Amino acid sequence: MLSEKLSPEENMERGVALQAIANSAKQIVEKGGSDLDVQTFVNGSKRELARELGDRGRMGEAAKAANAYKQLANQ
Repeated sequence: MLSEKLSPEENMERGVALQAIANSAKQIVEKGGSDLDVQTFVNGSKRELARELGDRGRMGEAAKAANAYKQLANQ
């Protein structure tokens, strides 16, 4: 269900993945990559991480907010 929080293991996996993204971005900078290259890499990596190991609690909150907005817009 979307309202569930990540387990401690899943949260650790996300943390490790985010640190790996940061390390890779640092390597891109050190090799002379442009700011745009780094930004594109980081955004794409975070998007892929969200697909593979999304934070269900945050997705549930976003879904509730979207539904509330739709209800207000339809009045």
